[in-house]
Amino acid sequence: MKMNEWMAMTSGFLAGAATAVFFVASLWWTTVRLPASRQPWLLLGGGALLRMTVVLGILAALARSGDWRILVAAAAGFALIRTVGVCTIAQRDKSFQLAPAQNSPAKTLRPGNEP
Repeated sequence: MKMNEWMAMTSGFLAGAATAVFFVASLWWTTVRLPASRQPWLLLGGGALLRMTVVLGILAALARSGDWRILVAAAAGFALIRTVGVCTIAQRDKSFQLAPAQNSPAKTLRPGNEP
């Protein structure tokens, strides 16, 4: 590989990583503000539409280069940063932890069991 190809793939990786940072940050922002929202469906739908528009727009811009390796590098950067970001937020913010179940679904769905 030539040095220019390495630079292009590195740029693609960094573009994918930056896109993932935007994706995770806007997802976190949306979920934090969702409980206090007067119209949660609008916040949820608008946030999802904005995130998908930005991600697909950046991927489309990278696809115009014509080199599939740049897209693969961008996808790798996006997947890496998104996974690390979501796991980091889930570990640090206790509001994202699942509450322990009081009743097992298997117990409540059996016939003859009264809650």
